[in-house]
Amino acid sequence: DADIDEDDKLDVPAVTHHTATTYRSPETTPTSVSSEKRKHRLFYNFLTFFLCPRPLEDAVSHWKYHLHASDSIGQSVTETLDFSVQQHKSHRSANHEISIGIRLNEKFSNSVDWQMKVVRGIVTAMGDPNMSNVVVREIRHSQQDPNSATFVYTNETLPTDRCVEQELEDMVKRLHTKDFSETLMPEISVKSVTGQMIGSCAKPSVPKPKPTPTISKNYAPVPRNQVDKVNATVGQLLIFQVPLDTFYDPEDGTNLRLSLLSNEGSKLDAKHWLQFDSKNQEFYGIPKPADVGQKEYLLVAEDHEGLTATDALVVVVSHAPKRDYSALFEMTLGISNDNFNNSATQRRFIERVAQVFGDVSTANIQVRSIRAIHHSGHTLVSFYNTTIYRLHHICPHDEIETLRNVLMYPDGSVRNRVRELVGSEFNLVGVNLIPAGTCQGADTSTHDLFVPIKTEDKPAPTFKDDYLLTFVLPAVIILAMLLLASIIACVLHRRRLTGKMELGDEEERRSFRSKGIPVIFQDELDEKPEIGNKSPVILKDEKPPLLPPSYNSTNPD
Repeated sequence: DADIDEDDKLDVPAVTHHTATTYRSPETTPTSVSSEKRKHRLFYNFLTFFLCPRPLEDAVSHWKYHLHASDSIGQSVTETLDFSVQQHKSHRSANHEISIGIRLNEKFSNSVDWQMKVVRGIVTAMGDPNMSNVVVREIRHSQQDPNSATFVYTNETLPTDRCVEQELEDMVKRLHTKDFSETLMPEISVKSVTGQMIGSCAKPSVPKPKPTPTISKNYAPVPRNQVDKVNATVGQLLIFQVPLDTFYDPEDGTNLRLSLLSNEGSKLDAKHWLQFDSKNQEFYGIPKPADVGQKEYLLVAEDHEGLTATDALVVVVSHAPKRDYSALFEMTLGISNDNFNNSATQRRFIERVAQVFGDVSTANIQVRSIRAIHHSGHTLVSFYNTTIYRLHHICPHDEIETLRNVLMYPDGSVRNRVRELVGSEFNLVGVNLIPAGTCQGADTSTHDLFVPIKTEDKPAPTFKDDYLLTFVLPAVIILAMLLLASIIACVLHRRRLTGKMELGDEEERRSFRSKGIPVIFQDELDEKPEIGNKSPVILKDEKPPLLPPSYNSTNPD
């Protein structure tokens, strides 16, 4: 074996991204003495990661690597290679692209091998030996089939100062020939070849053909225009359709699966008054007096891959406005109360009753009660038609008689039209109309009806009442207590400063306030010996005091 020579250095030129490139190591490149094929293979394997066939835009930068060569006896040398990937000059001015859909029939050692084979096939079909004219824009791998991909490139020989629709069409035709397919066979099969204008030459009205789907990330739906609150009235059928723009999903659009859950995230009970129609995406149900108030629910949207978004909403159930309705309608159904006690069945019944009265909506039907007739197994439904009520204390006799004729024959039997509209599902047994209030005359037949016992209805607390009870009233009470405590503290403090203690009766208090001479009792005086006019005692050793000198006033001396 010969020694390794490292005097000659590699001079690697700058590389342009998107461009298919190969570089052959010179004869003087440091390597072990072996065949020409071995030297080329060593350098080729290293360059495939960056130069063959195309560094894309994300590789635009400066790269430094080390090339290590060793021979059979263990001698080696290392060469530093500097690669500079530059932006292609036609990156922003490209006006066309050609997409070739291919399928790999054999497994390649790396993806660069089959990409270079496609580039060589293109230049062979075009009759242009210069591979730098093939500017690779993108390699789209199929998500469904890992052996399929789309090879997207532009041809550098076409002009960029005008739209080259005719030249692009001719180039696509040449790639459709049998010669191009045979060049890639048997390792690669050509599935499709398409061309389109891009950039300033693109036609917005014509969608871009994509033979194979691109790899894209699926994003979860997000709430856009949330359903904050839904209002419902006791006894009236609620039908609320969810707006299409409540949720947004970039992949599924409005084709999302919606469902309604409780506030805890569980499915609603089948007997719950509020249900959700996923097909029509709407809420429906008839609330009862026990449902008055507000309750939270979760509206969940799910896309095709199971990603979800949630919107919290509040359903507020209020009492129906109090009106003096003039007539009560009763319909006896030949089905059990258990079968009738679900929102879907009740909705169908109310919709058919509205059709009987010729109404396009169910807004005029207010259910009063639904009860079972135990001895017959039937169900009795009582309801009002809200269009019939006393106005200014006048009973609408004509309207009541009109509705009676709609429902019954003069002999009181149910009209066939009404039975057909209600349908065999509910098996309408009988219909009755009972005048109510002042509309009930002396000759009106009375019925021993079951009236559900219910306590005095209390109006549902409004937001204003809740605010007063929750915030204003406690604040007022606290302020009053603080004010009272302050007054008591001030009074006590003032009395402490004066230091006056009112004790005894009024006479004692007056004596304390008197400014006269204090009275001293006999037993309060100190007993002291009475001192008289006595001469001082002269002891034996003492001399009597000298008399004071006398002065003669006439003697001048």
